[in-house]
Amino acid sequence: MTTELYHLQSAAHPMIDNRFLADERELTEEDLRPYLQPLGRSIDLSPVDERIEEIRADDDIDAQDSLIDAELAPTLHRTLDLTRNEAADAGLWHYLCVVRFPEFVHYRWDHVFDPESPGNMEEKFLKAGTDAYSNALHRIWWGAELTYEEGESGDPEDRDYSRTKQVLGFQELANDILDHDFARYVPVTHACGDLLCHDALNNLKEEGAYDDPPSNSNIVSRTTTLLREELTVRRVEMMEEDDIVETIENLRDDVMRLEAGWS
Repeated sequence: MTTELYHLQSAAHPMIDNRFLADERELTEEDLRPYLQPLGRSIDLSPVDERIEEIRADDDIDAQDSLIDAELAPTLHRTLDLTRNEAADAGLWHYLCVVRFPEFVHYRWDHVFDPESPGNMEEKFLKAGTDAYSNALHRIWWGAELTYEEGESGDPEDRDYSRTKQVLGFQELANDILDHDFARYVPVTHACGDLLCHDALNNLKEEGAYDDPPSNSNIVSRTTTLLREELTVRRVEMMEEDDIVETIENLRDDVMRLEAGWS
């Protein structure tokens, strides 16, 4: 069964109040009908529903765990076969989060809801567009879009999402990539995913090349901050992939040697 996709207009945003954010009431298509603009596309979203059910039934994945994003990403990205232009429509993601998948958003993010300061929860439903970091589904889709590898056949089923799962399963890494402008340049996101994932950092620590290195989260946070600063004085579009890798490796190694400064 297909779902018609809509753009939820911003005039509906006042309806996303604390009762909705606290999961005390639902908003249906009928409730929001005056604010729904058809996008002329229908997609069978049942694979996403089924994958969410499997994740929720998995005893190894807790509610609110970043592994939820990692495990849902391949199915969400393959099923929502959008162009980047279509995916840039914030109203589409608002419709999907508010109307089609609100239970998932609550399952993943209820821990950030504070009735006195609801902004953190509100953005899980209502951010998107140029902000790839905040909206609950938009961040998963873009996290996959920026990190997957195309298979030889070009068929979506042949795509390799192993890097996607490494990035989205490490919340600090996902946040620090998606929250920076350099995330839109795929060679940088690939290099960050490969060089700053838990496996890569743990291997370096096991080799014993650095005395008393920081935690993996601190390495990622500091390295991506330094990378953002580095790219303010260099044109990333002019950098070769080997140069990008070398730059990130050098910054990461400085951080692991505790030589990068911690302001």
